[in-house]
Amino acid sequence: MAKPYIPTSDAPSSYTWTWTGAAVLTIVFVAVLALWPPQFGPLPEGYKAATPVLFLGRFHPIAVHLPIGVLILSVLIELGCLRRSVEEKWGDMALLTLFVSAVGGVVAVVFGIFLAREGGYEGGSFILHQALGIATAAGAILALFLRLSAMSSGGAWAMHGCRVILLATMGVMSIGAHFGANMVHGSKYLTQYAPEVMASSMTSFEKWMLSFVEQKKEETPTPVEPSKTPASEPVVSQAAPAAADKLVFQHVILPMLEAKCNKCHNADKSKGDLRMDTYELAIKGGENGSNIVPGKPAESLAIQRMELPLDDDEHMPPDGKEQATAEELALLKWWIQEGASDKLKVSEAKFPVELKPVVDAALKSVAGAP
Repeated sequence: MAKPYIPTSDAPSSYTWTWTGAAVLTIVFVAVLALWPPQFGPLPEGYKAATPVLFLGRFHPIAVHLPIGVLILSVLIELGCLRRSVEEKWGDMALLTLFVSAVGGVVAVVFGIFLAREGGYEGGSFILHQALGIATAAGAILALFLRLSAMSSGGAWAMHGCRVILLATMGVMSIGAHFGANMVHGSKYLTQYAPEVMASSMTSFEKWMLSFVEQKKEETPTPVEPSKTPASEPVVSQAAPAAADKLVFQHVILPMLEAKCNKCHNADKSKGDLRMDTYELAIKGGENGSNIVPGKPAESLAIQRMELPLDDDEHMPPDGKEQATAEELALLKWWIQEGASDKLKVSEAKFPVELKPVVDAALKSVAGAP
């Protein structure tokens, strides 16, 4: 049987304010979730959040760092407090640190829910990031109540429960933060330079997690009519063109969009209701107009935004993000001028001589890809 926990204070009433603070924090957390339910998909058609909500939501990227750092500190302090002598000295500090991490977690979640009200956030990574963020805040609150209970009444099992919950919460937070980073920087941000074994394991884990929240798309192969395909003539898969038949959009333009545009315009984060991770969606555009107008680069919003001065608020990519080079911009304009086709083959394209180096670099970067 576990030894009873000995509180560091002989006056349980000394934690009255902490109990009150924890209760108020819980009420605020539940109230926000009730008034602004988390959205795990596209916002309703025509939805427009209040300006104060949108304003506070912009602080989520700042607020999210506080609970991460303080929660890690809480875990380290709790590990030290496993020794009774350390607990007697650091017990109150552990309680204060845990309280701050719970407050920070709730604030970060609230601002994150508000930020999602802007729209453009959807997909598996977003769903996991939001759900695990809510779980992190809830776990920190639960650990806080358990520690308070242990320090007030001397319950050993409450203290053990606090530490188990706190460790689990840090694990949940780490996974949630990872999917948040994928939303901001792209799914290959952390694995691009990781050792092969680590990158493979992380990718498999991500796919496993995403499988719980993403609908599986069943691919139905298009039947080939026997009357139009002689038995002696082999059917060539269109999904794996030969090296000489690589497509301009898929193997030259799309890699450039993925590097410069798709970190904010993808399945998980479609800012301005715009996605550029597929040909159809790039052509379709978003809420601000025609993104790509075949044959008319000057009328294509993508070109207009990329040609704005860097300090212009509407310049794309935003200041601080990796910018398209002059050659890449010229290549994109050339492709649009030529009709913005997704069927044009590299072997048939008449690239301007000055753009051959950037084309060769793009093809080299996707060497071996279908």
